[in-house]
Amino acid sequence: MTLFSKPQTTDLLLPPDRDREQTIHHKSYSLSYNSSYVLSSWVAYKVTKTQVNKFEKVRDKYRADPMIHTRSADKKDYKTGGYIMAQLANYLDLQYIPEGEEESFYMSNIVPMKQAFYNYIWVKTEELIRLWNAGTDGLYIVCGPILTDTPFQAFGDNKISIPKRFYKVVYDPKNQKAIGFIFINGTASGKLKSYAMSVDDVEKATGIDFFHTLENDLENKIESEFNVNDWNFELIEK
Repeated sequence: MTLFSKPQTTDLLLPPDRDREQTIHHKSYSLSYNSSYVLSSWVAYKVTKTQVNKFEKVRDKYRADPMIHTRSADKKDYKTGGYIMAQLANYLDLQYIPEGEEESFYMSNIVPMKQAFYNYIWVKTEELIRLWNAGTDGLYIVCGPILTDTPFQAFGDNKISIPKRFYKVVYDPKNQKAIGFIFINGTASGKLKSYAMSVDDVEKATGIDFFHTLENDLENKIESEFNVNDWNFELIEK
């Protein structure tokens, strides 16, 4: 099932619809929701801003995604779980889109992460991607938990699955290159470069075909070819 928040303002490269999942298109990002794990298997959005306003006051109102009518996470689930409510699509990358900031606090965009992992790995990667955006026409991002890592432990009244690993893939259409990452939930050290890999490798781990709407030759090229030196990690890891 595919649902749209109208008017949809996103222009994204999306994975195909997945069996037994609900594809939803909000104004600022799209997602594929898996009610069995109470998590989105992927969230897709576009980074177009190099500079973001980190000091703007944000109304962090977490609430249920109005387009999901199956089992959903609740803020109360996180009170005793030992995990923080982490955004897959960060509000800083969506704040320039009307209603984007509000949508970023839908529980369908929230996953359980360890605080240290979020601070030292996940947010750091988001900051690096914004720096990479300079000199491009915008970067396409797909990220989420790896749901092939079953079985999962769960917490809360709604039995939210606890991901063991997370992934992120980045496509730069102007320079026709892509990069992928896989992180272990709870990791709090190591250079971001050490987590980098080809998009093909991330696809093997997740079972998701990320950029299938591209022309076949281009898709094969950007997903299989990977040279870590094509990406400037020194912008954040000096």
